[in-house]
Amino acid sequence: MKYPFVSVVVGIRNEEKFIEECIESLLNLDYPRDSYEIIIVDGMSTDKTRDIVQKYPVKLLLNEKKNVAAARNLGVENARGELVAFTDGDCKADTQWLKTLVHEMQASPDDVVCFGGPNLIFDTDPVFGRVVGYAQESFLGSGGSAQSKNSTKKHYVSSLPNCNAMYKKAAIKEVGGFDERFVVGQDGDLNYRISKKGNKFLYIPNAKVLHHRRGTFKSFSVRMFKYGVWMAELFKKHGEFVRWYAFLPSIAILFAVILLITSIKFFIPSLLLLLALMTVYFILVFITSIQVTYKMKSKYGLFTLFIIPVQHVAYGLGFLYSFTNSPLISKESSCSDI
Repeated sequence: MKYPFVSVVVGIRNEEKFIEECIESLLNLDYPRDSYEIIIVDGMSTDKTRDIVQKYPVKLLLNEKKNVAAARNLGVENARGELVAFTDGDCKADTQWLKTLVHEMQASPDDVVCFGGPNLIFDTDPVFGRVVGYAQESFLGSGGSAQSKNSTKKHYVSSLPNCNAMYKKAAIKEVGGFDERFVVGQDGDLNYRISKKGNKFLYIPNAKVLHHRRGTFKSFSVRMFKYGVWMAELFKKHGEFVRWYAFLPSIAILFAVILLITSIKFFIPSLLLLLALMTVYFILVFITSIQVTYKMKSKYGLFTLFIIPVQHVAYGLGFLYSFTNSPLISKESSCSDI
């Protein structure tokens, strides 16, 4: 196969714990070393991240805006390649990652401009993070989106997360790059604008990247709330839903509140309907928790019983919040927040 030059861009901030593992995986890719470059864009880290990066033969850029969208734009601007691959500082790329992406690009039609693969879980990560990761691979956790659901089949998708994606640089340039106003979901916004130009995204199960899952119950809830806000901001920006399931958690919350209020006057019918719907929902959550427990081969998979509801409620509240408050997309966020 031919080996076109690829620029690998990694946006980071305060990533001293994992950045060494990330860079070493990129340096050891099964791809000719003179046919790709590694660009690390640091969002003004305050820990030892920059000192670690400077030990390696990579290009280091400083991102004074700090947020991940600005990091990726800066990486694209300085990229020598016509192909730009993205991953995150807490990721570890499989040795065949880049070769697989390029091979699929060469075998695909011209209108396929983005290629990516699964966002896999480290078995050594903390229990809570692993449960969240596996729960978000389920249908209830992902809504069927390639952003979270790791399919084993190659197929076209509507979007690909930028912890594991390679673009034709011209496609990014055509739509003006990443929108630096967004707190989270900059890749989703970019992909939506690219798709509106008639372009396609290809999911490739063999293009593997491992992604560390971190955080606590509190940080998880806040992150889901931000995702809800982001999805609402996308709707307000583009005038249509980017994903079919975007409004469902919010509708469910509003419907539940209405049923509770009407139960004061129509006690039995409204309350029975609410109980019936909640029963169906928690049956689905229970089935999902069994699936996660089986995949993890651990009883801790049962934590899914409360992780999925918390995800849906936090996401739904974030979506509603965006419509009752001023936009949050202008607030700064660091690469480590994503």
